[in-house]
Amino acid sequence: MKLSDNPWVSRYAPLLDRQIIKERATVVVPDIRGLRTMSTELACKKVENALETVFYPTNQCIDILHRFADAAFAHCATTYPDSHAFLRGIYSEKSPLSNFEVPILLTGLAGTGKSQLMKAFQRIQAAEKSVCIDTNHAPFDLKGPWNITVDARNSLKAMLSTLASSEGMTKDLIERCRKIAFRDGIALLHADEFQFATSSEKANALVTQMLLSLGLIGLPWVYNANYSLVRRIMKRPEEDLQRLASNYIVLLPEAPGSDDWINTLKAQRAVATELLTFDPKNDASDLHIYTAGRKRAMKQLIVQTIRRVHPTGGTIDIKALKRTYLSTDYAAYRNESEIILSQTIQNKPDSERPDLWCPLPIPKGLAVTFTEFATEQRNERLADAELKASLNKDERDGLNALLKTTSKANKSAGKVVPIRRNAPPTADELKQNANWIKDQF
Repeated sequence: MKLSDNPWVSRYAPLLDRQIIKERATVVVPDIRGLRTMSTELACKKVENALETVFYPTNQCIDILHRFADAAFAHCATTYPDSHAFLRGIYSEKSPLSNFEVPILLTGLAGTGKSQLMKAFQRIQAAEKSVCIDTNHAPFDLKGPWNITVDARNSLKAMLSTLASSEGMTKDLIERCRKIAFRDGIALLHADEFQFATSSEKANALVTQMLLSLGLIGLPWVYNANYSLVRRIMKRPEEDLQRLASNYIVLLPEAPGSDDWINTLKAQRAVATELLTFDPKNDASDLHIYTAGRKRAMKQLIVQTIRRVHPTGGTIDIKALKRTYLSTDYAAYRNESEIILSQTIQNKPDSERPDLWCPLPIPKGLAVTFTEFATEQRNERLADAELKASLNKDERDGLNALLKTTSKANKSAGKVVPIRRNAPPTADELKQNANWIKDQF
């Protein structure tokens, strides 16, 4: 049977085209109108829901989705070469799927979009269809990927029972899952939120058992794991490591100043242009510092800023976003962003937040780009702080006046405010300035 005529394979063949992936994965949310007339919390909720829905597929996202599609395509091409092979598998005592399938580990910082990628893969699928083998058999339904979301209450048996739609012993449930997966043409399995099953160090063995059991189903599969879970898996024996962490993808924040980061900001701003007036291109670097390039952090920054300025009728420009960044409302995200920036420069994890450091090797190109950006931004902030700290009170007042003057947009004529050097800074001023520098970092 030609691949183009193979109903199992033809579902995934179009997804080998990156442009088709991009078109199907993109989610555009209509611009929300009337936000100013809503209550503050309703406006926040509307924008938050829109930001959770909108999706701009970056090149990194498309690469990952393409890899998932290729895995599903290859599985179908080898497992269902023709209708005769399919019928043999249906009537065999045991499923013809492989005895164990090594997974793809998808890891990354929390909030970079791992779960959104799973949803995107669901969107790019062709509609479910049926395949007619012959007149002696009713049509067989071909179904899309399986998805599992784990929570703290899940056990291995409960997870398998959900897939098998029945109860029984673990071994029997795995075999039933294999039979159903083959019959329904399941080509990929997604597993998410495994970190919720790792409430203690003793849970390592449980999570490992759950993951290995999914591999026994014999499907190509992907599981999401944050850095903390990966670190725990890496403490397991070598044979577990080879099975669960040898084939991995690290989803990184988009590079600062890149088209992908700017276009992501454009997609987020477009959900509520009535309120969101920041400039995705000119403000890209600052927003990357505020969020460390994490989409979830950017969503929270926007929503918290709306909550602060909506009652006064203000707009969300870069100044308003900076005020929120410095506020207590955003403190948790701000601390994480600063730790990510700092550890990138130092090239080592923060001792108190190892969950923010990838324990696996990452592509050098992106790592170098982000390190250079982080170092440049840190040096600029340090130089600015040193300059301000060296000034006495009159000089600092003059500098502030100059900054206020130059910050006015479209000014037809500039006004120079001289910095007068009346007297060198006193010892008390120098001490205060030194303490001020420390507070900035």
